[in-house]
Amino acid sequence: MKHRKINKISICGCGWLGLPLAKHFVSSGVETWGSKQDPEKAKTLAESGIRGVALSLPQSLNEPAILSPQIKQFFNTDLLVINVPPGRNEGAADDLIAKIKQLSETARALGCQKVLFISTTAVYGACEGVVEEVTEPCPNTLSGKAHLEIEQYLLAEWGREVVVLRLAGLIGPNRHPVRFLSGRQGIENGQDRVNLIHLDDCIAAISQLVHQWSPHQVLHLASSQHPTREEYYSKMAQLAGLPLPVFTASLDRNSKVINAEKTCQWLSIELAHDSLLSAPPEL
Repeated sequence: MKHRKINKISICGCGWLGLPLAKHFVSSGVETWGSKQDPEKAKTLAESGIRGVALSLPQSLNEPAILSPQIKQFFNTDLLVINVPPGRNEGAADDLIAKIKQLSETARALGCQKVLFISTTAVYGACEGVVEEVTEPCPNTLSGKAHLEIEQYLLAEWGREVVVLRLAGLIGPNRHPVRFLSGRQGIENGQDRVNLIHLDDCIAAISQLVHQWSPHQVLHLASSQHPTREEYYSKMAQLAGLPLPVFTASLDRNSKVINAEKTCQWLSIELAHDSLLSAPPEL
């Protein structure tokens, strides 16, 4: 089936991932819209060539007719990238589900053609061993359960016009878990394997997806390197000149390993940051 070319992209959530993603598409000559909750911050997106809109969920999205012309233009797009993390307050998971469902309905009513939902490998939760794209999810956290419910809803609503991209733990500029583990004592599960993906590789995968819409509706991304938590975070602390974390003695159990080989093949990409142990953390 042929899909029309994507000339306009709207990114719901221009944060740590969404903002550099939007800047990438601007640099590629794609008409790019982006949303921020704060109206003043939304205005600053124009400095990067992004057409910013203030969008705070939930709004009266269930009444599209009364939305501002700017919001209507945001949703009338070739591709809507939904990149909205859950909040941390009580009830955040349920709020996220309701917000994304409302967002989806509004997008459909206002002319959106395709949806890319940025999900998380947390949907695999309690899975053990090698996890592939067809592995049955088994979430064991509220966030993981919420993301899986949203995935199932969007897949049912949008059919072949939605792709779910599950991302492993995100690393990149100003974001690395070693900051929270450095110097800590008695950290458990040191023999579990890490599942991480760099910001640059996320952007490359999404960019490729825009150029060639995937017939595979569920994708996931993680580096092919999976050192133990103890090995990885000790090495990162050493490279960053931080106090080493101290892990308790633990057995090597059959921990989760995200295998993204098929996704990389389907998208025809090679991960630029696949060697997790070679580069210091970008703190």
